[in-house]
Amino acid sequence: MLIVIKESKPDQIILHQNEIHTFVDKQIVKYKAQKGVACFYKIGQRPGIIGEKRIMKFDTKNRKFHVDGTTGKRLYKKGKKRTTTPENNMLVTDVEVKSGYKFRNVPLNQRLRYLLIGKKVYKFRYLDTHDVYEITFPKYTNKLITDLSQKKFEDHEQK
Repeated sequence: MLIVIKESKPDQIILHQNEIHTFVDKQIVKYKAQKGVACFYKIGQRPGIIGEKRIMKFDTKNRKFHVDGTTGKRLYKKGKKRTTTPENNMLVTDVEVKSGYKFRNVPLNQRLRYLLIGKKVYKFRYLDTHDVYEITFPKYTNKLITDLSQKKFEDHEQK
C-alpha cells in the first residue's frame, strides 16, 4: 500500500525510503511501460566521495524487487547470492548489454536523480533533514532528455 507522507503540491510527492520501490512499480504498471532510463551516481571508491554519473537503459518486464515476491518474474543469477538490499535496488535487464550477464541494479536511494518510465519523468531528491525523498514530475521535453543523455543532471537542475 502506497502511503503519501505529505503532498504539498500536485506535482510533488514526499515518500519514505521503504515506499519508493512500491511507487516505482505502480507507475510502471499504471503506464504499461516497456522500457525505462535511470540516471544515477555510482558508489564512490572512498567513503564520502560520490562516484561518476551513470545512465542505464533497462527493460521493465523482467524487473524484480525480491521484497514481496510479486513483482516481475524470477531472474537468473550469476551463481552467487544477491549482495544488495532488495528494497533499495530494482533488479532489471540492461538493454545495452548484448551478451553475457544482462541484469543490473537500479538504485532506489539517494544516488538516484532521474527515472524515465515510458514518457513520464520522475526527479528524486533526498531530504536528509527529514530522511524522506521528494519526487517531482518535470515536463518531458527534448531539452531535458538531451541533458540527461549527456549526463548533465546537475546542470539541468541549476537552470
